[in-house]
Amino acid sequence: MKVASIGLYNPIPVNTGSDSYITHLLNSIGTENEITHYYCSKSNSKKGRTPKTINFKTAYIKSRFIKNKSYGKISKIFQIGRPDLFFDRSFISKIKADIVLCDTITYRIGKYISNKNKSPLVLIKHDIVWKKLKSDGSKFYLPMKIYEKSIFKKVDAITTISMADYQYSINYANEKNVHYLPPGLDMDIFTPRGRSFNFGNDKLNLLFYGSLDRPMNIEALKFIKEKLIPLLQKKNLLEKVRINIFGSGIPPKHLQIEENKNINFLGIVENPGEYIRGADLILVPVKNLGGTKIRVLEVLFCGKSAIVTPEVASGLPDELKDFVYIENEEKGFLKVIKQVLKNHSAKKTSSKTIRTYISKIKTMNDVLTFVMSNNSFIINKEGK
Repeated sequence: MKVASIGLYNPIPVNTGSDSYITHLLNSIGTENEITHYYCSKSNSKKGRTPKTINFKTAYIKSRFIKNKSYGKISKIFQIGRPDLFFDRSFISKIKADIVLCDTITYRIGKYISNKNKSPLVLIKHDIVWKKLKSDGSKFYLPMKIYEKSIFKKVDAITTISMADYQYSINYANEKNVHYLPPGLDMDIFTPRGRSFNFGNDKLNLLFYGSLDRPMNIEALKFIKEKLIPLLQKKNLLEKVRINIFGSGIPPKHLQIEENKNINFLGIVENPGEYIRGADLILVPVKNLGGTKIRVLEVLFCGKSAIVTPEVASGLPDELKDFVYIENEEKGFLKVIKQVLKNHSAKKTSSKTIRTYISKIKTMNDVLTFVMSNNSFIINKEGK
């Protein structure tokens, strides 16, 4: 069967939670189906982790209006919104698919391909987009809220990354069409066993990581630099604590993260699991709502704990919330850091709980089976 996945970016190499989630979903169905992920926006400088196994192909959605030589001059909004596809559908009109996957932003492209192929359309929800926009301070969250609700009833199935998003989605779509698909992870990377990076044993090693050029992570960097570090300094704790940061993407120059003497900046790393295992406590001071912050699952799968905000905790499976510290402001983060310094250890995840969580993970194959068994669509012979 041929599956066409439509997304904003190429998820390979993996450098964000969305990349990780899409890669896992497509890999899970790629052994038995022919999968191609078509993406709208590309970055020549993207770096990250390349999984050992990739069961799908990727292809950039071309247009006669966008030439390679001029690509770098095109605004990010244009690259993501792709208004050129209203006038040039020569590329997407040739895409053959028995099932089409899309997200909220790429819905109109997915809908066109779905209609042309007379094939079902599945909406992949990494998060609730309007909530993310609102958290980022965007004025577009209100029209997005209306638009997002309108498309829930126009697709044949919806997958959600968190139970909170599932509960939200069934308010606007038929409950039987909504499927909670919690993220799976690369167990070769995110495991409590394996090498641990040596940050040094002279201090408590705190760690923040992520795609450092994304709005939510930029705000987290500002929190660490402008609020947490000054508070640690005021309490004379910087002699006992080391702030370590790694990630893909280039942080804003005005933050001067790389030059800050109180930050051990590592840049891009090949094996994030190794660095997570080497840290004592991970910081996730992220404020945007919706979805599941996959890095927290990565931390818990590595047997470590994290200090997270209430917004981050809201997207975690209930059975995993007991293994993180939930704090809202820098004083709460300081309280936990002092507690860990005093006890010489932080919370640890239960391997039994992790195994139970993994055993309950639904796969994308289950969703495809549901869609094809509940829709009278004609399967293209080429796709069999």
